[in-house]
Amino acid sequence: MNKFLRYSLSLVLAFVASVTFAQEVTFDFDKDYKTLFPELTGTSSSTSKDGDITKAMACTINGISVAVSAKTSGSNENRIWSSSPRLRMYSGTLTIQAPADKKIASIDIINNGKWNDNNKADVGTNNKGSWTGEANKVVYTIAGNTQIKSIKVMLAGTKIEYTDAASVKELLANNKEAKDYINLKLTNAKVLYVNSYKGIVNTYVREGDTAIEMRTLGIDMPVNSIISGTVKVNLAYDAGIPYLSASKETNGENLKITESNEAAEPVIATVKDILDGKYTNDLIKIKEFTFSKEEYTTGKFNYYANDGENKIMIYDKFSGIGGVSKLTEGEKYTLTGIFGVIFKNIPEVLPIKAVEKFEPTGITNITTDEAAKNAPVYNLAGQKVTKAYKGVVIKNGKKMIQK
Repeated sequence: MNKFLRYSLSLVLAFVASVTFAQEVTFDFDKDYKTLFPELTGTSSSTSKDGDITKAMACTINGISVAVSAKTSGSNENRIWSSSPRLRMYSGTLTIQAPADKKIASIDIINNGKWNDNNKADVGTNNKGSWTGEANKVVYTIAGNTQIKSIKVMLAGTKIEYTDAASVKELLANNKEAKDYINLKLTNAKVLYVNSYKGIVNTYVREGDTAIEMRTLGIDMPVNSIISGTVKVNLAYDAGIPYLSASKETNGENLKITESNEAAEPVIATVKDILDGKYTNDLIKIKEFTFSKEEYTTGKFNYYANDGENKIMIYDKFSGIGGVSKLTEGEKYTLTGIFGVIFKNIPEVLPIKAVEKFEPTGITNITTDEAAKNAPVYNLAGQKVTKAYKGVVIKNGKKMIQK
């Protein structure tokens, strides 16, 4: 009997430990908005108001709740968008609350590039929606256009365990959906491009034949530098495009970052390649395409790269650096940029420099075989290598195997 009592007591203690052990939950409006807010009669686009939040709504996961107030005045209502799904708020309050006997330790609000800096949390510290402190309830006052993709809430005392990933390629191969707390190993990863856009630092890195975006990790990784070592990150997906974000313990302490002046070579790609999902987050060059544009609202246009029946969008995200709005319809151009966005199921290439008018090579280039043969050779990290190097290389903008 005593043995049975001791065993029963151990089970009770284990149960108590499990229920008092803190949790982490994610409210994913990108994937689960219909489940989170089933009382919505429909969904909303930029013009439709079927998804307007006309009354206060709340959702709860594992005892943690998120409540959204209805906007009471003005033309823009708080709403759920169906195109690139997200919770879009213009005013009111966003309340995150733990069970009565729990404390929230941190809140991470993942936004779609829109976070109004006048938004305020009532307690703790607040930076672009990320909150740390200790409170049973945190209330954000929304002061302007704010687009929220997901809200991650961690309770006090949560134990974090990281999963090792030996490379970017292995990470993406094994995780087709978002995954938090990854200890990622990088080996001679080349920084392709760095840009700060609306408070988000976009750092694109190529390791071997696979590229990834590192988004606002807080680590100085200059363009063209080589990175080796390990870093703790979270993996997320935005419309099918993967990116890495900062985790609770992200820092550069275990990374070796070697600066370089040698730029990475872009991979030569076609419009069809991008439609097929190749070269995600990589530096590419589309040598010849026909430009077109379509007006989607008065005075505003979407811009496209066309190759026959194939078409992708050109999005001049990086402060208009590509000069896309000044291009001529029907003319042929060459574009160097990053394939890092899918919007409304259409792949977008982001120019990293001015789009150039395509110039046919002409008959004189037929005699350039010797020059092509002696062209410099680069490994997949963008480093120049000799003829003695064996493996996959880039020569004349094309991937090939050097034996």
